Amino acid sequence: MLSIKAQVIATGGRHSIVLCSDSTVKAWGYNGYGQLGNGNIMEQHSGVPIINLSQVKQLAAGLFHSLFVKSDGTVWASGRNNNGPLGNGTNIDRSLAVQLIGLNGIIQAAGGGEHSLFLKNDGTVWACGLNGSGQLGDGTNISKNIPIQIVGLSDVIQVAAGAEFSLFLKSDGTVWACGHNGFGQFGNGSNASKNRPVQITGLTEIVHISAGEWHSLFVKKDGSVFSAGRNNYGQLGDGSTIDKNVPVQIIGLSDIIQADAGGIHSVFVKRDGTVWSCGLNSGGNNDGQLGDGTKVDRSVPVQVINSWGSGKIIYATATREHTLFLHEDGTIWACGRNNYGQLGYGSFTTVNSFIPVRSKNICPVVSATINNMKSKKCLMSVDIRNSNSDAILNTSFEMDDATLIFYNYLGQPIKLIRNLFGQEAGINIDGINNGIYLLTILQNQKSICTSKWIFMN
Repeated sequence: MLSIKAQVIATGGRHSIVLCSDSTVKAWGYNGYGQLGNGNIMEQHSGVPIINLSQVKQLAAGLFHSLFVKSDGTVWASGRNNNGPLGNGTNIDRSLAVQLIGLNGIIQAAGGGEHSLFLKNDGTVWACGLNGSGQLGDGTNISKNIPIQIVGLSDVIQVAAGAEFSLFLKSDGTVWACGHNGFGQFGNGSNASKNRPVQITGLTEIVHISAGEWHSLFVKKDGSVFSAGRNNYGQLGDGSTIDKNVPVQIIGLSDIIQADAGGIHSVFVKRDGTVWSCGLNSGGNNDGQLGDGTKVDRSVPVQVINSWGSGKIIYATATREHTLFLHEDGTIWACGRNNYGQLGYGSFTTVNSFIPVRSKNICPVVSATINNMKSKKCLMSVDIRNSNSDAILNTSFEMDDATLIFYNYLGQPIKLIRNLFGQEAGINIDGINNGIYLLTILQNQKSICTSKWIFMN
């Protein structure tokens, strides 16, 4: 039996969206521009389905808009569109998702203040929306309501969008940036804005990036985290409230597998499943978005209170006034402000939550039968050998010409290993960076075992 669970979560300005394991999408919170994609502009305090949208594989949220990447590589969007972030050739808001013009082969999207970024499967990047600070990276400051390619960028593996700036992670572990840089969020030692991407010098072996309102986070291969940009509430986590235009290492953090920059705060997920946070915690109605049970701003990361009991948090996403946490069992937890129902626990209230509470009725639990697993006990593990690229796959069943697929947390297949036999097999994991992965074993073109794997080397 299989439960439908949350797979991907995202937060916008005051709204939240989730991709369930059955490929349906739910949204809740502020809906003044139709960003929930349910055909109206009424706020929702629990998850409502996105209308006329199926086969979604990845999603993202901007300040007041939502983006949905389908399995066919097309992108759809809803919400505020006054500067064209929906990319459909108009500047009209949409409460039902519309398809972006001219995009195909897209594997990841990112939503900023009023702009959108799209990563293609060939490593190129496309962008649309507000461009007043050069955040579209096309060498102009003219806004675009149809996606355009960012010239000169290649081999990109992740994109991130801030209020008016953009970050790009390349396959060689370097980071590039364009747009507004008035607070030093590029981390290139300057506060000058750029309308074409520039490299952030001094950053190497980066495996994950995140862009907040005016600050940036960079996770390194060794699990350490660096930050740059605005720091008025301690969101850089370096023990001060002084802006930085050169990346600084965040105090006391190690073994980090994922980080997310909110509006004015930051959250970090460790390999052991604990979550840490820093920055603003005392905003509207004393927000509580750090989840530490207080209303105190923090310039050094503190641990988020564990409300979920056993098990691990595997992903966190932050916005200006609230934070969401994805548990390994597929449940969603939230803390912070709830004036528009953005925490998703079934009510509109001005009473904030200062510790994580469970979001309700988001991805329903249903029964499904996996016929080809009836006679197999599905257990597997990957153990690293002395070499960084060699590992052993151990299973609780006999593999017979099986295939192992590695999926990243965006649901993208990033490595495939064929011709596996027996209960133990040597495999090469070269090219796998630190992070969370879903491992699936196929036999006779059918999935016979799926397991989560956290890699930190």
